[in-house]
Amino acid sequence: MTLTDKDFQLEFRTEIVSMPGGEQVKRCYDCGTCTGVCPASESGSGFDPRKILHMIKTGMKDRLLGSPTIWHCTHCDTCRFACPQNVRFCSVVDVLREMAIQQGHASGEGCEKWGTAPCKATCPAHISIPGFVSALAEGRYEEGLKLIKEEMPFPGICGRICPHPCEDECSRGNVDKPVAIEYLKRFLADRDLAKAGAYVPQKKPLKKERIAVIGAGPASLTAAYYLAIEGYGVMVFEKHPVPGGMMALGIPEFRLPRSILQAEIDVIRKLGVEIRLNVEIGKDIGFADLQKDYQAVFLGIGCQQALKLCIPGEEEFSGVLDGLGFLKRVNLGDLPAARGKLVIVGGGNTAVDCARTAKRLGYESVTILYRRTREEMPANFWEVDDTIEEEIDIRYLTLPVRIRGEDGKVTGVECMRMKPGEPDQSGRRRPVPIEGSEFKIQANTVVAALGQTPDLGCLPRPLGETISSKGFLVADPQTGLTKVPLVFSGGDVVSGPKTVVEAIAAGKEAARSIDRVLRGEDVHTGRGPQWKGIKYSPETVEKRDREIMSRLSLAERKNTFHEVDQGFDKQQARCEADRCFRICGMPRER
Repeated sequence: MTLTDKDFQLEFRTEIVSMPGGEQVKRCYDCGTCTGVCPASESGSGFDPRKILHMIKTGMKDRLLGSPTIWHCTHCDTCRFACPQNVRFCSVVDVLREMAIQQGHASGEGCEKWGTAPCKATCPAHISIPGFVSALAEGRYEEGLKLIKEEMPFPGICGRICPHPCEDECSRGNVDKPVAIEYLKRFLADRDLAKAGAYVPQKKPLKKERIAVIGAGPASLTAAYYLAIEGYGVMVFEKHPVPGGMMALGIPEFRLPRSILQAEIDVIRKLGVEIRLNVEIGKDIGFADLQKDYQAVFLGIGCQQALKLCIPGEEEFSGVLDGLGFLKRVNLGDLPAARGKLVIVGGGNTAVDCARTAKRLGYESVTILYRRTREEMPANFWEVDDTIEEEIDIRYLTLPVRIRGEDGKVTGVECMRMKPGEPDQSGRRRPVPIEGSEFKIQANTVVAALGQTPDLGCLPRPLGETISSKGFLVADPQTGLTKVPLVFSGGDVVSGPKTVVEAIAAGKEAARSIDRVLRGEDVHTGRGPQWKGIKYSPETVEKRDREIMSRLSLAERKNTFHEVDQGFDKQQARCEADRCFRICGMPRER
């Protein structure tokens, strides 16, 4: 390649460093560490981060903006914490791509500004999955953990209970089986928490503004985490005696050990977040007082009010409980005294959690009644598999129609058999009663696990007037803004019951909005990348077995609340991480 004076435009570097993200170029001193760890640079595509940075410094504007190589960065962030100067190379690439688009250098296939691996695009929190997996495979455990904790505060928790939609999109799954992303996240978190001092992100200088956070569930604690990192004083108000929301009250310990939950919440406390327990808004402290004493309020009270069965006898006899209440009592140590025959109504994760909990408590029998087929159960299929393996009876196509009892106590459930009908709005087949199929099931306790809705009694009148027809608080799903100035919300109270990782994503976005509003910035502009997953389809690749996590035996877990899944050891984790292709998200041609 012959270069002339026209190829060098020295003002190019100034253009780059004047744009947000581009200023990092000034910190680079051409050590080449970024290229050394970059998976794309090993792919044969000609991608070379060090060379790109050098071309910026030397002013090779047209050659660089017209080159296909700037589109080969997959935003994997593998180089993020490897760089000794803390240069986030993908941010520099974002500046180059934006400039290339604006100045007419980018067109056609292969110019996807926010192209990345499908796993990262699919993750609600948009964790840099290829980056942390790559770091783990190479034994750079601290770097991998830091990448995760840039996007979420709970890798140990989500490494156990996340439904891992990222794995459904893993390109490796087209060859053999998806990479065990969830388990790898857990490995890094557990390794960090086992150390004398767990990793605590660096905070910015303390700001004068203080933020009130209502609720201590995943959305609220995530908002508190990011606001504290930005330097705000944060006070969390929680009405229960323990923090964690449904993570603490609604998930059994055999799925999520309390030691892990508390350890990750302790990291948030170490950032300076204060958590006041046993404080109920509207009772112990007024909402208006919070608005007066704090510069912004985040409302993340979740969905903790259970839906009722709405059948005869439900309110007539003792022994009818709701699923959340049952799990909450057990998780707080208030174990039921009588443990006879228990029937659970519902097909979601709460229903199977109640069933597996009751089995461990020693109930005489445990039965789940579900009105549809197994294929239509909303519970995670692996949780249903575990429920069946633990010898819990699930009766499909069964509808409770009446609670029976004597002397004020439940004695059984009157049911009707169902058959699948036409699909309803959810896409599932509507269950249709079979006339004359009534039968009875004996029960001393009936647990209704049909879903939940928010309890919005603590809301002031202006917010109380912005409740949706489904009973959820109305807030902008992207920004968390409500109709009341400086009051933000997110998580299940806005979206309805969803996953922990989705609540985390909502809390993170709300924290970003609060920071912008308090700094006088527009809350809507440039909210963040619109990630687009680009799959990688290798022509030839060796099939490799997915690592299998060890578990407690069936005999061991029948009578104990010890964690069922035992985690990967170091060798398993690195072998599993090495199955990742690492270059998903890179366009193959332009």
